[in-house]
Amino acid sequence: MTRMTDGARTVSVIGAGRIGRAVIDFVGRAPGLRLGRVLSRSGLPDTADADAFFTAPADLIIDTAGPGALRAFGPRALGCTDLWTVGAAALADDALRAGMEAAAVRAGHALTLFTPWFAGIGHGLPHEVRGLHIRAERPGIGAPWSGALADAVLQFPDDLNSAVAAALCGPGIAATTVEMSDSGPGGAHRIEARLVTGFATFRSVAEFTGDPGASHPTAAAIIGALRRAGSALRQA
Repeated sequence: MTRMTDGARTVSVIGAGRIGRAVIDFVGRAPGLRLGRVLSRSGLPDTADADAFFTAPADLIIDTAGPGALRAFGPRALGCTDLWTVGAAALADDALRAGMEAAAVRAGHALTLFTPWFAGIGHGLPHEVRGLHIRAERPGIGAPWSGALADAVLQFPDDLNSAVAAALCGPGIAATTVEMSDSGPGGAHRIEARLVTGFATFRSVAEFTGDPGASHPTAAAIIGALRRAGSALRQA
């Protein structure tokens, strides 16, 4: 993120749902950050006008609204500044991903995806990464399903943002497989992953509470990244 003349970084946010509200609250009170515009369908707490949102200066835009918002606004956002997104499932579309990568290169900006609960992603050289298998469990999935990630995204378009992000930052979509299962009413949200490389096998398990009063894990990941960006001590 670039720095404004007063030392603060302006962060604008797309979406004001559970993830967005937590990010907005953090940015509004964090030293070194300034809240810019907030774009939401309702117009609350700021605006529903995309032109007003994108013409306002920002050092960073964070999409907290998911794949639909990334499809609608991703290329335009990357033309303005760096973009962080929770909607990586949209990038399983090769044409959209290529268009966004081209927009980022033209403008000199970067798109950041979040893969905090997948061990080993980004380690080693690309040719050393052999495959990624993900097991996802949550209430409401229905009948068990397994197959290639590219097919899984068509079946579960709003449930595989983290999986697509991990694939794109790791072995690629074609080398990633998925199992989906239903944990039943009130059940856990659980993600297991096995990443196989030429030098190590990484296994990870993350289990999230569905309690509405708990921090959303993706919001926590974004807030953690914002905190690290302003710190002299950073996690690689």
